Amino acid sequence: MMNMGLFSGITALLFLATAGPQAMAGIDSPVPAVSERECAPFEDAKCTSCERRDDQIWLISARGVPCLSLDESLDEKNLVKNLKYWRSSTQDSKWNKSTLENLQADDIQHMQSVVWVHGDRMEACEAFDVGRQMYRELVRCTTDKTPIRFIIFSWPSAKTLTRPIADARLKASRTLSAGIHLAGLLKTIPQEDQVSLIGFSFGVRVIATALHLLGGGDVAGATFTDPVIGHQKYRVVFLASAINCDWLEPGHKFGKAIDEMESLLLLNNYCDRILKHYGKLYCHCARRGPEALGYTGMTISHLPEADQDRIRQFNSSGFVGKQHAWRPYIYSPQLMSMIRRETLGKTVVSP
Repeated sequence: MMNMGLFSGITALLFLATAGPQAMAGIDSPVPAVSERECAPFEDAKCTSCERRDDQIWLISARGVPCLSLDESLDEKNLVKNLKYWRSSTQDSKWNKSTLENLQADDIQHMQSVVWVHGDRMEACEAFDVGRQMYRELVRCTTDKTPIRFIIFSWPSAKTLTRPIADARLKASRTLSAGIHLAGLLKTIPQEDQVSLIGFSFGVRVIATALHLLGGGDVAGATFTDPVIGHQKYRVVFLASAINCDWLEPGHKFGKAIDEMESLLLLNNYCDRILKHYGKLYCHCARRGPEALGYTGMTISHLPEADQDRIRQFNSSGFVGKQHAWRPYIYSPQLMSMIRRETLGKTVVSP
């Protein structure tokens, strides 16, 4: 029987590192809990790796939005009206409040959009900087300077409860509401636009929820009032996916999501020390709970051939090690090269 000291140690580790740089001791100092009103706009170091003055960088936040009523059909207009919008200049790195109308007005050129969804334990202020780091690494080595719109989708994932397991369970429940709002946002993007989605850890749940809804599925009984017909499919990248390993399969929780994907790249980590204990989200003993997609990978041999062809998986443990954090993925030249090819579809130069 596991003694209480060992169990407490494992519990302290579980989900402690999820998605936040404060999880990596010695690399970043702790970030205080502050609100968006307190932390933005702010300035960060100017990117000198490339000049992309025509790109757009947005942060769209679902933090603090009213609770959803899931006993009726969903309307994207109601879903996006309470979101908070910020836009950053690529020249001076300042963040300024904006609106959905401005986002839509800037879409006259039908730019390619890339949406980044962070994981658990990400403070509101932190999401601005982490998202910008993701953007910089994504465009760092592209030879094609065609402008893109980079959208940071921020959801309420800041630490709330003292006990790590209880806190992780709370955030897991919040991903459904966040995913519904993301689905509403994606429906506002013109069908002509190419859209790519990148999610880390619990951010994968947010994206999977959104795509399942867009594919005609329901979440807690809620569906869209009007189906999405004839729109372009999404290029998707999942990093260290903190969802059940079978949830993307047909007939399962997010079984409609695959139908909405042009392609899916799964960067898994079979040595991830946090995802190894993923089953504790559901029961006291991790061995009795389900396994995480980002830990085991996805079984695709029984899927239709068309679905198999659009799914690629890669074991990232050789580059990431046992860490469960976003930083090793985006700062690995090899992994980021794969992410660029999948999301941008551009020719890249090796770093």
